[in-house]
Amino acid sequence: MIKDLKRKARQEILVSEHLMSMDLVEANELARKLKRSSSEKDKSIRLLELRARLEDLTVYPVKMEKVVRKKKTKVYTYWYASWRNDKKVKNVYIGSASAMNYHEALIRARTLKAMFLGVDL
Repeated sequence: MIKDLKRKARQEILVSEHLMSMDLVEANELARKLKRSSSEKDKSIRLLELRARLEDLTVYPVKMEKVVRKKKTKVYTYWYASWRNDKKVKNVYIGSASAMNYHEALIRARTLKAMFLGVDL
């Protein structure tokens, strides 16, 4: 879908440049409309790419064993999220698995990634 929008925006820009060179009033007006349309497509492309980038993360449970008393251990489960930041992988603690389910952890992970990227949701 993003590739199609990019291709259509490029085609509209090429057609509008060709129309601007014709020196006709109607052609210039149509060229302005095409440029406006291509800029709207560019905005929607940026928004879709940003949403896709926010969706590109993994949420998974991590089990940790802790010693509670002498020779007794207890298993705690936590939610973690990971995503790629350039060439590095960022792992982030989301919360306890007893306090939230997978979907709540996924929503929280998306908001944390948006904060990390500096994006408003």
